[in-house]
Amino acid sequence: MFNFPLDLGNGQVLCLSTSGSSGPPSGGSPRGCTSTYTVVSGDTCTAIEAKTGVSDSQLHALNPQINSGCTSLLRPFLCLTGSGGSSPPSGGFDGLATYYDPDGGIGACGSVLQNSDFIVALGVDNWDDGAFCGQMLNVQYQGYTIRVTVQDLCPGCQGVNGISLSEGAMAALDSNYINDEMISVVWYFA
Repeated sequence: MFNFPLDLGNGQVLCLSTSGSSGPPSGGSPRGCTSTYTVVSGDTCTAIEAKTGVSDSQLHALNPQINSGCTSLLRPFLCLTGSGGSSPPSGGFDGLATYYDPDGGIGACGSVLQNSDFIVALGVDNWDDGAFCGQMLNVQYQGYTIRVTVQDLCPGCQGVNGISLSEGAMAALDSNYINDEMISVVWYFA
């Protein structure tokens, strides 16, 4: 077992247990995840295993994006449901997501924001005078899900349910984000 720091960003979520469905579906995401762990700065596989009681083999089996040396994340995946399906829960919003770089500026919710933060700016149609500041949002794209925190307003977001993700969050969701610029997502409050 290795104890190198993980190359995972704060806010990344790892699967810790499943509902019993077998094997990962296409896209590499484990089926039926029922328990998760949110990665914090400086985490290692050993530290996560000690904090959660999950074995090294189980951690790697449920999160195939972690390489055998636990030194990198091959593709971010956030296991957030126990159903084994890839469709969002009822109440999800279909919308267009873009990305932005807050560059240490202060967001509409009053916090200093960094490009690497897992944050989202809500469009004006869903802003509700900042009522959702600090709330968690799940964003799904092509079988992958990330969890972000509402921290900003996006007056120029595209469409009724448009959102803008920090560059770090967008990069975790879409490895081709620079070329794609805008993607169709489903998002919902966690």
